[in-house]
Amino acid sequence: MTRRALRNAVDKARRMPAVGLVRCAARLVPFRPLDVARLRFLVFDGLPRVPAAMLRGRVEARLARPGDLGGLAALQDKASTFAERFANGDYCIVGTANDRIVGYEWFCDRPLHLEEEWGLPIAVPRGTVYAYDAYVDPAYRNGGVWLRFKAVLGEWMAANGKQQIVTFVEDGNVASWRTHLRFGFFPVEDVLAMKLFGRRIFRRTSLAEQPAASFRSLPSPAPRA
Repeated sequence: MTRRALRNAVDKARRMPAVGLVRCAARLVPFRPLDVARLRFLVFDGLPRVPAAMLRGRVEARLARPGDLGGLAALQDKASTFAERFANGDYCIVGTANDRIVGYEWFCDRPLHLEEEWGLPIAVPRGTVYAYDAYVDPAYRNGGVWLRFKAVLGEWMAANGKQQIVTFVEDGNVASWRTHLRFGFFPVEDVLAMKLFGRRIFRRTSLAEQPAASFRSLPSPAPRA
């Protein structure tokens, strides 16, 4: 490693949250007996509205159709995961350019969503949608694609009587965190998620004096294997 690369790595580590450093270190251990992350939950009250002037760029967004599974899998090799989400009744918004899917974001309105990586149960109260797993092809980032996702979601929410969005951003994803805050999301809870020799442990910290309804009904799972 060159001196410049080493200096950049040190600077990046200094900016990384403590939990992120622990997670990076844990990944160096064979069999990964420990994994940890801080999931930072946010809520948006009301319908997301995006002015037409902000819907720039050449990407169009729409609700996904069953025939989009192949295009989704071409973007991210998770065909079985995507198929299971569709089977569970979850929804997907896709961004398209030149007849190709270049981004997506999933959401659901089922009463309980089981987060896939950590196994955290997330309550979704009536009138609320849970938005998750947004991804945009690097070539199309910083081009307003996420705003187009929110515009489509707002239309769906209006047609289906929804008035709130809940989501989370993993600690350390500074760009996503700032984007959500600028849009109008506000933080309500941090969840420290841990996997220790196969056991899952969750520790919550409320960030709001009056937590949103989404989190009053959130289950408190005991550690499980």
